[in-house]
Amino acid sequence: MAKATKLDAVNIVLSNIGQAPVVNLESGNPMVEMAQLILDEVSRTVQSEGWVFNTEYGYPFTPDPTTKEIEISDNVLSLDTEHLSTYDAQIRNGKLYDRGNHTYDWSDQINLNVVWEFDFVDLPEAFKNYITVRAANVFAGRSVGSSEAVRFGQAEELQARAGAVEYDTQQGDYSIFGPTNAHNRYNSYRPEFALYRYS
Repeated sequence: MAKATKLDAVNIVLSNIGQAPVVNLESGNPMVEMAQLILDEVSRTVQSEGWVFNTEYGYPFTPDPTTKEIEISDNVLSLDTEHLSTYDAQIRNGKLYDRGNHTYDWSDQINLNVVWEFDFVDLPEAFKNYITVRAANVFAGRSVGSSEAVRFGQAEELQARAGAVEYDTQQGDYSIFGPTNAHNRYNSYRPEFALYRYS
């Protein structure tokens, strides 16, 4: 049994509106290109939520010894400082910016919680399935405006997301009692953050 490829996913997306499958992704067919773009868009959106397979805690970022700047690669979807960190780091102009000190200069290594973006082929099968089904619904709605096809696929999309959530909870070993391993960091709800935002 072979794992699902991007070509497999694109053909499923195309089949949702009755299009014939293609044998490669470089066919020059505008519908195939549109299907790929939507698949990439949905993949990025889903991965941006941050799941157990693409989230790392305390990942080290080291500044360049000459410029003292930290370049951030394009496959970083989001990052955040660890709990109780004295830094306020964010991405600006492809580099790590210290918002608290208003500078791009970093004298030391900083550990951050990172959400990565992976290529479709490297995703867990449960997430490939969810992204494909969701992309097929988006494609049907945008390409031919088929509300019937979208409605038909909504139940399938809910099932696919449930499968992705099931995978995430099994792999994450989440607990309300705090970390159970190096990959599970539980932070309780802190209402002062919400109050601070609107004050």
